[in-house]
Amino acid sequence: MKKITLFLTAMLAMSVTINSKTEETTMLPGNAEIVKCPYCGTEKELMTLLSGNTFGAEYWSDNKRIAPMLPHVSPVQKCPNCGKYYFEHKNRHGESKNTSFDCGELTFSEWKEAYKQFQAEGVGGDEMTNIQFWVVQSYNDYFYRNSIISVKPSEEDYQLFSEMVVGFIESFDWKPVKHPLLKAELYREANCMKECKEVLESIPYDDLEDFEKSIFNDIKRRMESNDNIVFKLSV
Repeated sequence: MKKITLFLTAMLAMSVTINSKTEETTMLPGNAEIVKCPYCGTEKELMTLLSGNTFGAEYWSDNKRIAPMLPHVSPVQKCPNCGKYYFEHKNRHGESKNTSFDCGELTFSEWKEAYKQFQAEGVGGDEMTNIQFWVVQSYNDYFYRNSIISVKPSEEDYQLFSEMVVGFIESFDWKPVKHPLLKAELYREANCMKECKEVLESIPYDDLEDFEKSIFNDIKRRMESNDNIVFKLSV
């Protein structure tokens, strides 16, 4: 599995740099990717892109990017037949002559099911670290990025979220991340304000780029007011 490290460092731990050349490119689907459930053998077709762009993209403090013209296939897929979950990259079986707009995105409830299944199967290492991070983002998707419904998280859901945050922070390799703003932010979202403050104090403010200073200041301001809600970055 491609380590989530690559994604985070490519984003410079919440970088909002946009490639202007990409914005000039129209989203163009390619031949659908075929994935096969390792449990029951059911196949389904997923979206691929020949080209896309980040025009109109949103960037969030939990390192989530939402780009309508550059959608991504969920790294974990749910079988439409048996309901089991599996890793997309491990179960590719060629391409179809068709096109597909199905990305196989999972809901928060489905991510919780997937986490429990993988945990029971003994999945660990980088794969479990990635799953914890995706559960965190799906929690924020459902409770704070969903413009259709307004639901407050239950105590059980928030406890799971906090456990996923701490588990991710403890197992992720932060050494390549020069300015761990994301680490501070996730501590804040988990209501670990003391730990958030300690991480912020470890970051040399004067060494930050302007956009990083803006993020730093937003995290610090929210921490000081005991606000633990994810926020959209101003870009």
